[in-house]
Formats: sequence, C-alpha cells, structure tokens
Amino acid sequence: MTRRIQTLCLLLVLAIIAAACSGGGADSPATTDEAPAPTEAPATTEAAAPTTEGPTDTTPPATAGGDGDNPLAEYGEDPSAADMALIEEALGPVDPSDPESWDIILAAVARAGQDLDQATIDKALECWSNQQCDTGTGGELVMGYADGGGNDVNVWRSVAHMEAILQALTYPEIGTIISTAANFDADPAVHENDIRFLIQSNVDFIVGYPDMGPLLATVIQEAEAAGIPYISFSAGYVGLPGQEGALTPGEDYTAVVGEDLCALGESFAQTLNEHVGEGKVAMLGGTPGNALSLGWQRCAIAALGDGIELVNPPADENSTTGDTNWYNPIIPDIFRGLLTADPDIRGYAYEYADGVLSGLQAYEELGIPVENLVLALRTDEQSLFCDWVERDEPTYKIFYSAGGTFQSRVGVTAALLHLKGFDIPGEITVPHVMREVTADDCDPDRPNPVVSGTSLVPDGILQAMFGGA
Repeated sequence: MTRRIQTLCLLLVLAIIAAACSGGGADSPATTDEAPAPTEAPATTEAAAPTTEGPTDTTPPATAGGDGDNPLAEYGEDPSAADMALIEEALGPVDPSDPESWDIILAAVARAGQDLDQATIDKALECWSNQQCDTGTGGELVMGYADGGGNDVNVWRSVAHMEAILQALTYPEIGTIISTAANFDADPAVHENDIRFLIQSNVDFIVGYPDMGPLLATVIQEAEAAGIPYISFSAGYVGLPGQEGALTPGEDYTAVVGEDLCALGESFAQTLNEHVGEGKVAMLGGTPGNALSLGWQRCAIAALGDGIELVNPPADENSTTGDTNWYNPIIPDIFRGLLTADPDIRGYAYEYADGVLSGLQAYEELGIPVENLVLALRTDEQSLFCDWVERDEPTYKIFYSAGGTFQSRVGVTAALLHLKGFDIPGEITVPHVMREVTADDCDPDRPNPVVSGTSLVPDGILQAMFGGA
C-alpha cells in the first residue's frame, strides 16, 4: 500500500467519523439553561486501574517489514495505530494536513492512546512537579523542555507540559527530563538563560514555546550549533517573515508544530464577518510580538469585511495588538480600556478562551450587557463555555477551534523521529476547524474549569494536578 493510498484511507475514516458526529441534529445548541451530564471520556484516554508494577513500555507496535505500508515503521512509530476518536477529541472534524505532517501527528496520537499504570502516573506527576526527573527506564536520551510560561502562571502551559511528559514516558530511550519555566518574565534574558541552562545540561533535544520570538534567535541557534534540535509547538515560530531577526524553521532551527496561522486568522475573520456583519470588533493577543498572535492577526485583519471596524489596529504589520501576555490578572484592565472608548464592541478574536472570561469582568463593572457579542477563539477552556451556558443569552455566540495542548506531544515525537534519522518537515502543520459552542461543550465536572476540553491528559492525572488528589 502506498502512502497516498494510506492517506486516502485515513481521509475516508475521518469522513465517516465526521458524518456520524453531524447526523441527526445531535450537535444543535441546547435550549435549556442547564448543562447536560458530562460526556464520558473515551476509554483510551482514561488511566487504567492502579497497579503496583513499574512503568511499562507503552511504545505502540510498529508495522512490520518497512515495506511501504508504514513510512515510519523503521523509526518505531505507527500512524495507523492512532485512535481516530482521539483525533476527533483533540482537533474536531478536521481534514488531514499534508501527509508528511499528518503521519507525525497520527504517530503522536497513537502513543497518547496508551493506557497508563499507576507507576507511570506517579512518574509523570513527579516529572511535572520537578525541574529534573529520572524516568526509570535507563534510557540515554535527555529531553529538555523550555517554556516561556510555566506550571504556576497559566493552566494551559501546565497541561501542555504534562502532555509532553506523558509522551516522553512512552519512549524507553528517554531516561531524563529537564524542564525550565520563564513564568512570562518580561526580561528576554530570563528566557535565554533557561534555554542556555538546557544546553549546558547536555540535553539531546528541546521542546518548548519561545514567547520572546526573535529575541531568542541567538540562543536557539546556539542549541542547534551544539547538535541539540529545537522544536517548538503551538505555532511557536521564532519570528515570522518580515520580523527583524526571525529564524526559518527547517533551516535555522529544526521544526515548529502548529496550525497554519494565516488560515487560522482567516477563519477568525470569516466568523466575525458572518456573525457580526457590521460593527466594531477588537483583537487580542498574548505576549507582545509572539509569532502565534502576530501570524493570525496579520491575516485576520486583511480578511475583515468592509462592514467591520477594528477598534485597536496594531502599530504596523510586524507588531501585535491587544497584548494580554495570556496573564489573567491584567486582562480586565485591557477590556476596560477597550470598552471605555467603544462600549458597543460586537466581536473579539483571541486565541485564549479563559482570558475572555477574565475580560467579562469589565462588562459587569461598566454595566455593559453581554449581548449581541461574537467571539472567535482558538482554545476551549471550560470556564468560559460553562459561563456561556449559565448566561443563556441567545445573542451571545462563541466559536472555537481547539485547545492545542496536545501539540507538545507532537513536538516530542517529531524530535525522536529526527534523532533517529527521519527527515521531518520544518513546519509540522496541525489542521483546524471552527466550531460553535453548545451546552455539550461545558463539562462542569472538569478537575479544573480552565483545562481545555480537548486535552488528551487523562482525567485522573488532571485531578491529581489540580484537584489535590
């Protein structure tokens, strides 16, 4: 079977899943103000019953023979073993991206579907809580994890960190995990020093998010020059074309995992164009100038319809607007400033759902009703969605793509493939699709309401991370 045939098969499977999920009107919005009973998570993502045995080898079986059925077989991966229900859970009813990217995504998800024994759960929590841990496998590889945020400053970053750790624990060859967190420090030197610390610790590869973008170019090139592949996730480009000092993935550093940012921005604009029609809108972003926000904002602004007025345009095409640092305590002030000047804003585009919930405090303080409002979002934190259910306001609509925390898993798998000699693409494209929020998107029993609904971290581990278990 050729790769093309394999890809067509995967497309057929996804089409069947999408048809099953869209039939019979089951996805229509609820008409009551009560959230339904939480949907039970797929069995493949739940932790297995605790055992007293040590960590097991959770490597998915590779297709034997390397005869073309599986292009990654000789590298220990099997894309065909991916549970398509997990793809649906993490991404929604997407069309596959290019085969080179899609095979790596499927291979990563195949590992995410492994059952976990108690010893592995305990080890994951140990690695998540400490800067350095021994995985217990005796493997020679050292994984570095460099986060511009961190466990203590942002739930999304905390969960993405755990996703990467769980993925690493499926590789017996990874014997040590070393993690750093810059905690959104405004000083680029803090972020640089974290990566330099990993270089000096002789890690074999680095996965992370470069919040400072091109300001980290020098130290990332130092890593690559030392033979340490750097792979970012969540569209963490080390600068975009046109930005001074930007690096090129696949040339200056190993790879970036993430959505097509221009397509994401155009999806946001299409949502606002269609559901706002005419009126004022605002755009929000994360850390100033980060590539994720800049990438989608550039294309969203260009795609806004004639009837849409952007109230906070950026200074130029190489800067972001509505910078929030993805840090909830400062977000109400940003909304307050926008609403004081334009209380009739009818739509927002932003990549952080829970940040909007913080911003809604400004609506309450200023006495502005949350009505005739459209949100075009990337992530899917349950906090905002459950608040939407409680408000039961029919003129208030939310559209979202996916949380994306699982992309750190793809970064780990891509790094291992690269180290084993597979030629990974410089841009590993994660497909996206926009979905409208319904009452089914609120899970009031989530261990932490700020956790993404599309995270692949099992509920038992989330409970231990955030619920004190």
